[in-house]
Amino acid sequence: MKFIKPVFFIIIILIVSLYGCKIEKEASSEPIKGFKGNWRITSVTRNAEDITATVDSAGLRLTLHDDNSFTIVNNNIPFVANENGTWLLDDPAYPFHISFKAKDSVSMNIADLSAPVVMGKRKMVITFSPGCNSNKYIYTLESIQ
Repeated sequence: MKFIKPVFFIIIILIVSLYGCKIEKEASSEPIKGFKGNWRITSVTRNAEDITATVDSAGLRLTLHDDNSFTIVNNNIPFVANENGTWLLDDPAYPFHISFKAKDSVSMNIADLSAPVVMGKRKMVITFSPGCNSNKYIYTLESIQ
């Protein structure tokens, strides 16, 4: 009988310790990426060659509005859209593509999108081919206030 009491006590302690503590997993969600606002181009790459110094992109301003419209001004270079219109992300939390539809157009122009944070500031990297698939442009834009 002396042997049964300690074994019974150990079994009770094991059961309580295994089932007494619940591990709760906190559901985390990815924050919505903030692309609304004013953007300017900081670098242009064509076919893996940096052409920033040779293109006139300094004046280009892209504004993404809350109502999913966009305006583009001083655009002297190939871009996903060359006229004002509407924009759309494929997924607000995990965006991989951004679509631009110029006003009076029936088709959407889709570009690859990434959103790295560099030195505490969100960047927008848009990759697309304007008409000719052998030319691949990569535009890096930064938010301006």
